[in-house]
Amino acid sequence: MTRVTMDTSSFSSFTPREPETDCPPREPAPPTPFISFIKPQGQLWNYNRHKTHEDQPGNIPKAFLDAMSVREKVYVEEQGVALENEFDSDDHRSCHWVIYASVLTTILPAILDPRTGRLVRPRVTRTTSLPIGTLRLVPFPHSAHPRNGGIYLNGLLTNVGDPVRPRSSETVQALQPQEIQGGNRRNSLYIRDFPTTFHNGQEPYVKLGRLAVLKEYRNKGIAGQLVRAAVTWMQTNYTIFNPSPSVLGFDRLGMDVTGQLPKWRGLFCIHAQEEAVKVWERYGFKVDEKMGKWWEEGIPHVGMWLRVPVGKGGHTVA
Repeated sequence: MTRVTMDTSSFSSFTPREPETDCPPREPAPPTPFISFIKPQGQLWNYNRHKTHEDQPGNIPKAFLDAMSVREKVYVEEQGVALENEFDSDDHRSCHWVIYASVLTTILPAILDPRTGRLVRPRVTRTTSLPIGTLRLVPFPHSAHPRNGGIYLNGLLTNVGDPVRPRSSETVQALQPQEIQGGNRRNSLYIRDFPTTFHNGQEPYVKLGRLAVLKEYRNKGIAGQLVRAAVTWMQTNYTIFNPSPSVLGFDRLGMDVTGQLPKWRGLFCIHAQEEAVKVWERYGFKVDEKMGKWWEEGIPHVGMWLRVPVGKGGHTVA
């Protein structure tokens, strides 16, 4: 989004004490950042994870490309994550939020009459919307909780207890928890997992992740706006990921499984970078001591959880 304007706020004449060659008028206050919501995208099937967001097919939604531009800047360029590991299979089924800032740039400077100081031509500016932050929400089901001490690359466990030397590719699949071998995650309503401090190993939860804000816009409340937007949206749409008996075909079989189907009850999880724990604590998340610590793309992570009230009147769903 681009808007070109002429700033005429200083058209009135004045006589400066000393001749000036260029005295730009006062800049208007920048608009409040706005957030764009992206629902799960089927068009991402041909996203090429080996290329940057600038070199993707034309059918990839622009808002998602904006999200990837921020993720590439933060995770790939700043933190050294391999480009091909930044986009993953969860991006297709996730909800994404992108926050934009309006950036004002000068196209042509103001021109003043050097003799009288009068404004001859006002400055011409352009306002563009710059993606500065992003966050995604992954619905259930999920792969099993990471192993304490595990080293993960591109979502695969490569070793346990030795972050320096990953095992050979032949042993990677054997190290994967049984629940996700063979790609069974998408076909299972429940993932039975080991219990942790805040998770019983079975309750459905949604996972926040890929929180990224451009360096020059940090410490300005941008991350908090993204987290609040995602949590509020999920509280409002708390049944959106719950499986429907009719969609699954149980009604046609005459089976009443309503009480057996997974239902989201307000539980959020994040795999937080260890150095970002205090950031997530500000939003109410708590570290899960029983999950321990593991490495993703060479970066130490811990598990954190948050439970929020959902349902009518803000009450937790029973």
